[in-house]
Parts: sequence; C-alpha cells; structure tokens
Amino acid sequence: MTKPKTKTASPAPEAVQIYPSRMIPLNLLDVDEANVRQIKNGVTIEILADDIAERSLIQSLNVRTATDADGKPTGRFGVKAGGRRLKALQILVKRKHIAPDEPIPCIVKDDGNATDDSLAENIFREQLHPLDQFRAFKDLAEQGIPDAAIAKRYHVTERFVQQRLKLAKASPKLLKAFQDEEISLEQLQAFCVTDDHKRQDSILKLIKGGQRYGAYDIRRTLTEDSIEADDPRARFVGLEAYTAAGGTLMQDLFREESGPWLQDPVLLDQLAIAKLEAVRDNILAKGFKWAEICFVGTNIWDVKRNLATIPNLPSSLTKEEAAQEEQLHAEHDTLIEEIENTGEEPSARNGARLENIRTTLVELRNRPPRMSAKQISRSGVLIRIDSDGDLSIEYGFLKPEDVKQAKKAAPKSSRAEGNEDDLDHDADDSGGDEDDDDSDDYVRADNNPGANIAGKLLSDSLTRDITSYRTVALQNAMAQDFNTSFLAALHAFCLSLFYRRGEFHQSTDSHKACAKIAPTMTEFRGVQGLDEFEPQKQITQRHQHWRDRLPENSDALWNALNELSNEERGELFSHCVSLTLDAVHGNQARSSSALHSDQLAEAVQLDMAQAGWISTAANYFGRINKEQIIQAVKEAVPAKAALIDHLKKGVMAAEAERIIKDTNWLPPLLRAPFTAMPEPETDAAAGETPAETKKPEIPAFLKGGLNGASPPPAA
Repeated sequence: MTKPKTKTASPAPEAVQIYPSRMIPLNLLDVDEANVRQIKNGVTIEILADDIAERSLIQSLNVRTATDADGKPTGRFGVKAGGRRLKALQILVKRKHIAPDEPIPCIVKDDGNATDDSLAENIFREQLHPLDQFRAFKDLAEQGIPDAAIAKRYHVTERFVQQRLKLAKASPKLLKAFQDEEISLEQLQAFCVTDDHKRQDSILKLIKGGQRYGAYDIRRTLTEDSIEADDPRARFVGLEAYTAAGGTLMQDLFREESGPWLQDPVLLDQLAIAKLEAVRDNILAKGFKWAEICFVGTNIWDVKRNLATIPNLPSSLTKEEAAQEEQLHAEHDTLIEEIENTGEEPSARNGARLENIRTTLVELRNRPPRMSAKQISRSGVLIRIDSDGDLSIEYGFLKPEDVKQAKKAAPKSSRAEGNEDDLDHDADDSGGDEDDDDSDDYVRADNNPGANIAGKLLSDSLTRDITSYRTVALQNAMAQDFNTSFLAALHAFCLSLFYRRGEFHQSTDSHKACAKIAPTMTEFRGVQGLDEFEPQKQITQRHQHWRDRLPENSDALWNALNELSNEERGELFSHCVSLTLDAVHGNQARSSSALHSDQLAEAVQLDMAQAGWISTAANYFGRINKEQIIQAVKEAVPAKAALIDHLKKGVMAAEAERIIKDTNWLPPLLRAPFTAMPEPETDAAAGETPAETKKPEIPAFLKGGLNGASPPPAA
C-alpha cells in the first residue's frame, strides 16, 4: 500500500520592515556623502523650492543617523535620498518662508547599505507617461483652473499647457493607439491640427491598414481643404471678420510657423469678393467706364495683355505726400531689418507701427492719378488683392473698342497724313479742360515698331498670334540651350531678389523678366495652326518624354531628380524654364518683358524662318491691309511690288504669298532683335527705286484681272 505524499510546507515570506517616520528639525539635516545624485539633471532646485512653497512637501526624506569617528551619534542626520528636496527647503529658509528649525518628515534607516538605498530610490522611480500628464492637465482644467495658473504651478509655458489639453481632446481611438505605441507623439500632435474625431479616425484606420503616414502627411491631409492664415485672401478679409461671419479656424499648437487654417474657403471667398465689390462700386460712382475685379488665381498679365493704357498719367500725390511715402518706405525697411536681425517676433509697439505704415502706404499707392473727365469716362480700373493681402487698384486701362473710338473721334487734321497712330497728348494732360481732343486717350505704339507697318497698326489678334508663334519658337530654342536657360532663370531670380522698391509697390522688377519663374506655363488660346508649327511639335514631344520619365506621385520627385545625371538635369531645367517664357503681346505696346525676350532671342540666335515660319495668306497677308501687303513685297522683292498693287485684297494676299515664298522674308514682329526695317533697293545712279524709274510690264496672265480682280489702271 502506497503512502500518500505529504505536502512540504512553504517557507513563511520574509517580513518587510517598515521604518517609522520622524519629524526632524531642518537645521539638523545634511546631504549624506552616500547620496548618489551628484549631477544636476531635470527640474532646478529653485523651481522645486517654488513647488514646495506652492503645495508643501509631499515626499519624506530618507536619512540615517550621523556618527563621529568613534561611531557615536552626533545628533545630526545625513540625507541619503532627498538631497534636492533638502536644498530646496534650505532655499525656502533663505526666503523666510519657513523657520530654520522647521520639523521635516524623515524616514530614519540606519541599517543596510546607504549607497544602495540612494541608488534604488532614483532608479526605480518611473517617469509619468505623457498620456497621464495630458489627462491630469485636462482634469485640472475641468476643475476650473485657468491655463495660466496650471502653467505657473508646473513651471511651464501657457502654450505647453494648451498643447497638452489639445492632445487630451484627441479621438479616444487615437489616444489608445498612442498608449499602445502604434503612433508616435509627433504623429499624435499632427492629428490634433483638427478636433474632428471622424477625420482623425479615418486616417488612423489607413495607418493601421499599412499606409505610411508621417506627421507631415497627416497634417497635410487634414489641412488640404483649408486655407492658411497667410493666404492673401485671409489677410485681406482679416481673421476677425471671418470668424464674426461664422467661419471656423483650425489651430496647430505644435508648429508656430504655420496656421491657423480657415476651414470655410467658400465663406472666405464670399467675404473677399464682397469687400472688392464695395471698392468697385465706389470707383464706378466716380465716373470710370468699367472696373474689373481680378480675383485670386487670375493671371493679371493675361488680363493686361488685352488692354491698352493711357501713358504717363501724373500722380495725384502732393509733394508732401510723395515725401511721406518715401519716408515711410525707408522706415518700414529699417524696422523689418531690425526684426530680422534679432530673430524675434516684433514688439507690440513695432508691430502696431508696421501696420500703420502698411495701411498708409496702401492708401497712397491706390490713390488715382490725375485724369481729365473724358479720360475717366473712357478708361477702366483693375482691382485685385496683391500677394501681401493688400488692396491693389490700377488706373488708366483702355479696351480695344475704346481705342478704336478714340481714333474715330480724333480730328481729321490729326489723320490727314496717316498719323492717326501718333495721337498721344496724355503725357502733358493733368486732368484740366474737359473739351480736350478726344485723341488724348490713344496709346502710341512707338515702343512696338514691328506692329506699325505702312503707317497702320496691325490688328490686336494678328499681333498676338504672330508673337505667339515667335514665343513658341523661342521656347523651343531655349529648351535646347542650357546656358541661356540658366541665365534667364538667374535673371528672373535677381530681378525679384535684388530690385526691390518697397514692400507695398509690387516691390520687384520681376515683371521685366520674359521667363516667368513662378513658374507658370504659358498657354496659347485660339492661335490657328500653332499645333502644326514644328517647334510646337518638338515641345509637345519633349514634354511627353519628361512626363513619362518623372514619377506620377510628386512626393517621389525629389528622389527621381537626384537619380538623373547632370546632363539630364540640364535638359530638364532648360525645358522647364522654356515653358515659362511669355513674349506674346498686342499691337498697342509690347509687354514690359519685351526687351528681355529680344535679348533671349538674340542669345539663342532665334531665326523664325529656320524655325519653320512661312508667311501665308491665311496666317498673315490675309489679315493685313493692301498697303501693308505692298510694303511687304517691296521689302522682299522690290521689282514685283507693282505687279500686285492693282489687285483686290484676297487675290493680292495670295499673290504676296507666292512671291515671297522662297525669300525667307519675315514680318517685322518676327525678325531678329534689333534688325532694322529693310529699305527698298535704289538705283545707284538715279537714287530712285526701280518701281519709280520704270514700271515693269504686267504679265499677260494678269491683264484683264485675275479671279475677278479689277483690270490694271491705264498707263
């Protein structure tokens, strides 16, 4: 019979000795030499003293009895753990907050290893989890304690408290993911740019599903439908007006350099447009013929391209106001330089002064020039928000029909000798007599001689079409010339960065650059035949080549560019710069960047004939008048000009195309820069043109008219 096994009794657990606490006078305590904390790390002693003064001592000191060389008690005690608290208490004595002999709760432990006790207290103390801190701050806030009071108690900034309260309000799913270390603190902070728990949870779901979302990606996704506060529209309307109208804001408490974001773009646009419409109504009430609002996103240069201007309108500012404007610009630049040198936010005083300067300069800039009543009644105004969020008003614009009206209204004496295009008296017009000549508002084309042929201006549409072809050819040439493309980009950068005339005056000369390094791709609308132009075909092919080479996702672009060779980067750079070129203009005046476009054309040795331009009845001769056609033939083949001067317009255009076909003749607008207009050949002996000395015999097939042409005049 087997004996049952007997259970072995478990040894009794060793009893834990709890040492009693004693109240020991503060002046009998010293830091023990066994205390392991020797290096300052963490909250300063002064801050700890403040904390004890605020909420009293909440943790006892661990001490042992001090003895002399013979091992006898000296009546003093050495602090093994709590040396920093001891020093903080001694500071409170110096501040006279407590008495030198204030009783201090201490745990006296004379046995064991003093160094071991000191080390254990410091090592086994666990830092508070950030989530516990968030929730603790939230509890304090819900108890009615102001953010500033919490910040003062814990010796942190008020923004720090606000950040923790913001984190504590995150979606419960987010906080759980943070607790489980599925997302980082940086990611959690990015999530808290919005208080919308549904949006937070939707992105968290993607992250848990394997999507890689860093803090940047989270913040960008959550703000992609919002508008940042430094947007020109937001600055123009003002955050106070936006919120007063019911608009909501998103604040990013964790990135001082960004935000807030306006969450209702539609409302913001409505407020901005309403404010601009009020300005427009005020301008129209002053008698201007029209006032157009160019809202954010409108290419102002595209608008101006179709308008003429009244040149040299004198400023309406008095000498005192002009001097004030100059002085304010100088003061503004000085204040900005001081702020940038300190690297700090401007003081309240400087900030207020800068705002006053800005308001005054904007008012002076938008003051209308001196104009006569007729100039006002015929001209229009462009109204927009500039890049700084300020109102910008530009005066003295004329639509094509207004220019035609001015030409028709000009006195016959002005047109008697074909000089209707030289009717510009505005340079001396300061807005005086209302009965001034109606020709005052006509714009001369002296700075655009290529559009003036045989005393007549080419039409706006033809001028724009021809210069569109020239722009495409110039783009194609530039794309194949890295040095010139690089120089063009550098030129544009320098115009923007070095030629600044003040923060509030469209402060740079960047508009003088033909290469619009914003960059914005130049578009051509309604130009017939341009798609079949060889340079345009090459540009399209080149663009498709690079479209295929570059990644679909722009986030991968940087790495893709890094993988290109220097030669490939140069080709891509030239192509990109070339697409920004804009040398298109109308017949009234060339754009301010026209000189630069000529310089670029000269640099790349642009030859429109080699580029593939052929002057035809469809693209040129059929769109100019008979005198201009004859002028073209005289330049290209002088001896044949008399052969067509009797023909009707349509037939003359077709014959001009045939005559000029193999001559490489180009319209003035397409000629190499700075090339003089060719003069008709002269007879060396007589000094006359061949046409003047001897009229050539008209071919038989032209006699009697061709295709309904009138017969030639009698000799």
